[in-house]
Amino acid sequence: MRDYALHRAEASEATGSLALLWTVIRNWRARRAVARLDALDDFLLHDIGVTRTEVRWAAGLPLTVNAALELEEQATRRRRRGQ
Repeated sequence: MRDYALHRAEASEATGSLALLWTVIRNWRARRAVARLDALDDFLLHDIGVTRTEVRWAAGLPLTVNAALELEEQATRRRRRGQ
């Protein structure tokens, strides 16, 4: 019984590390996509519904955060405030 519990704990720890790695990779890809938005002109960014300042802010977020989701939430908050 003890061996089973030990093996299960080790497997759980490895799975958690793998999940964290995949999260960082997914967030890195999202950040790369957000960073590409900075190359667009201001008219296209306006059509998309974001500002250049928001794009640069999102591109600077840590890898533990999904930059694309945060950019979307930031733009939504700005629109709700009516700016």
